[in-house]
Amino acid sequence: MATLTQQGSVIARCPDCDGAKSTFEYASQGQSRGHMTKMGYRGDRGFRVRFQLFKCAGCGRAGLGAIRMRDVHDSYPEDIFELLDFFPEAKERLPLPAAVPKGIQNEFREAEKCVEHECYRAGAALFRSVLDKTMRANGYKTKGATLEDQIDKAAADGVITAARKRRAHEEIRVLGNDVLHDEWHAISLDDVEAAHRYVQRILEDLYDNRDSVLKQLRDAKRVPDEDKRE
Repeated sequence: MATLTQQGSVIARCPDCDGAKSTFEYASQGQSRGHMTKMGYRGDRGFRVRFQLFKCAGCGRAGLGAIRMRDVHDSYPEDIFELLDFFPEAKERLPLPAAVPKGIQNEFREAEKCVEHECYRAGAALFRSVLDKTMRANGYKTKGATLEDQIDKAAADGVITAARKRRAHEEIRVLGNDVLHDEWHAISLDDVEAAHRYVQRILEDLYDNRDSVLKQLRDAKRVPDEDKRE
């Protein structure tokens, strides 16, 4: 969540800094980067909203803040009341093992971007897709095997734990199925963030110590993608 400092800067996660927290500055050498104001309303009560340009101190990316102002001195930042909105703002970007296949990494990152833009249903569907592609890359996508079957087999082989199996079903697969197959309904940030975390943990289970997992897969007669290329 972006925060506004008393000095008029915004602290927010920057998309171009890989989701790291950065300071977005409103001025350069004492000069504002530019703004415009308009009236905002809540019920019959009006207030001034300042749309202020910012610049990331790390990478230079521009940002735009909507800031409710007090009608006192008509000056910034002295008359700041509250930050109403800020764009762009990344969410936390979770680390992935280097061994995760590039296509799966890209899909995971795209799902994160959906969540950052509050497209929670799209993010949930993509996190389910990441899980599906991960099961396939590890030899569990066989003829007639549903994603539910694949998760159960991965747990039976010991490449994921029983606790992880339960989370894969409840937090990732079922949520994604709701998006793909049920009538439209809103999905909360909490729900999609749970899917985000548990997909990342499953990728860590399978790819942090890849050589060890490959041995388990081969012992269980699975054919991971590494063996298909040989």
